[in-house]
Amino acid sequence: MCDPGKSWIRQLFTHHHNRCRLRKRVYKHCDEFTSTTCDSCPAMTYTNTPNGLTQCLSCSVCDPSNGLRVKQACTLISNTVCEPLPGYYCIDMFSNCKKARKHSSCSPGQYINQTGTEFSDTVCDDCPAGSYSNGTLCKLHTNCESLGKITIKKGTDTTDAECSNRASSYLLPLILCLCLLLFIVTTVIIVKGKNKLNCRLSQVTTHDIQPRNGQASLASV
Repeated sequence: MCDPGKSWIRQLFTHHHNRCRLRKRVYKHCDEFTSTTCDSCPAMTYTNTPNGLTQCLSCSVCDPSNGLRVKQACTLISNTVCEPLPGYYCIDMFSNCKKARKHSSCSPGQYINQTGTEFSDTVCDDCPAGSYSNGTLCKLHTNCESLGKITIKKGTDTTDAECSNRASSYLLPLILCLCLLLFIVTTVIIVKGKNKLNCRLSQVTTHDIQPRNGQASLASV
């Protein structure tokens, strides 16, 4: 029972028998005739210390939209424990994670220097010269010469070098030579054809002129 000369709030801190145990709440406070009456906490609520609360504490909700999931379910004597979803890290944490954010992604040309955890973000860094990446690991540019090839396009921080077989270095001149030879042969054939045609035309003209000259001589006789 309560001391009528003291408030029930003060007596909660001075007399254990006036407080409710874990997982319970005050249903009715004590007075000078009766002791404190307690009642069990309803579902999704809890109390984790002897208390004089008239309402149990509400269990935290691990909201996926905040990047959270349940690590430990709520009980009548403990609150829900939340943790970040895979690929997320906590950005608002006091005694329990309240909100999480997705780990940063490294950009092409960078690599993951430090993988993100549930408490820290990913740490990115630039790839060194002579290498490239898609945002995860740096790779050295392909050395075309060491493969017996030639470099047709230099590598950048985001792309690899492009190589080509050395055969292409003499293939193009060979094609040009063949084209030139074909042109010369074609020109020679055309020139010879024209010469033959001119020769035939010349012979036909000479043949026509000789009879006419003969006929002129007979006429004069």
